[in-house]
Amino acid sequence: MKYQSIVVSSVISISIALLSILSLLVNVHAQTNATSQTAPQSNQAMNLTIQALMKVDISDIKNSLANAKVAIINKNFEEALTGVRDVETQLLLVDPQPTKFMNDIHKVTNSIARSEVEKSLDALTKVQVDIIRAENEILKAAVANPQLMQQINNNGQDIDEGEEGEESTNPDTDT
Repeated sequence: MKYQSIVVSSVISISIALLSILSLLVNVHAQTNATSQTAPQSNQAMNLTIQALMKVDISDIKNSLANAKVAIINKNFEEALTGVRDVETQLLLVDPQPTKFMNDIHKVTNSIARSEVEKSLDALTKVQVDIIRAENEILKAAVANPQLMQQINNNGQDIDEGEEGEESTNPDTDT
């Protein structure tokens, strides 16, 4: 009798699991179809963002935005606005112009200027997520194309060598 109840409950559990998996697959398929229809527009915007971010120091931008977030939390809106505007200036000098990304940065500056803490943090987080997504796409492309990875590494070395070059020209080397 015990074994029959165990077998029956096992069969019921397995059938519920199979139905759940089938339902999940249907939902995933529906979501995939829905997102594939909007993907070309967002891919184009992401491609512009990726191209722009490849031409700037991403880590510097990420640090500036993180510092702006801390400044917003501390209600130091001037400092936050300065940090975000510095990022905006860097990106305005890049060609091609990442228009959707720049619109998001404008939303950040507008909400900071109005001292709206929650809206500022939300908009800033969205910009940070977009940067991380673009950075991820850059790294995926670099894995697929080693020459791109070499170019990215060379860009980083140029930055580091420039900093080391500045340090080595320091006249106070006599001790």
